[in-house]
Amino acid sequence: MQRFQDKWVKGAEPSAVYWRRRAIVAGAVVVLILLIVVAVKALGAGGEAGAEGGPGAAEDWVTPSISSTLKRPYVSGSPSDEPSPEPAESSAEPVAECEPSDLMLQVVAGFEEVRSGSEVPVSVLVASGADAVCTVGLESVEVELAAGSDVVYSTAHCDPPEAETVELDEGSGRTVEFRFEALASEPGCEGDRRRLPAGDYELRARLGEAESQPASLRLN
Repeated sequence: MQRFQDKWVKGAEPSAVYWRRRAIVAGAVVVLILLIVVAVKALGAGGEAGAEGGPGAAEDWVTPSISSTLKRPYVSGSPSDEPSPEPAESSAEPVAECEPSDLMLQVVAGFEEVRSGSEVPVSVLVASGADAVCTVGLESVEVELAAGSDVVYSTAHCDPPEAETVELDEGSGRTVEFRFEALASEPGCEGDRRRLPAGDYELRARLGEAESQPASLRLN
């Protein structure tokens, strides 16, 4: 038994040879794995080529028609080979201004009696009696407060309405709203706005030569 063990020990190969053999075996395994991967990729590529270029691929392909193609939207300002059509000239005649004789004005105060210096809401209705449509500039509407023949306040002095031109049919009208303090005014809104004395006054609306019937307003 001792001789057999001595013989086995003496016949053992060096450790370098052992590790060299293990490296060879490991390398062979790696090469085998690479070959398997390459083969699988080749089979997959062949299957895709058969699906795209096989006998059935040409039969499934349908040539798109013009109506099925994607249409690009028109972008304003983009160049075009065809000239843009010129706009047709309008044959409609311009609307004329309303004649003063065709206008009817009505003025209404929010209060019949108010303390001097207080704010007074006033509405002016502008209506047309013309047979055809006509235009009127509402910025020309004025409200006057008069004591007898003396005009002591006018919206044209300090509170003119905003510029607006409207078209009125026969019998139709527009309302212009005002709010003014019952204080005296001068042209150009110059001077001090003095408190008006208590008494009876008349409100009138004007639009050019057209004038409304007066409305009574008492200040106390």
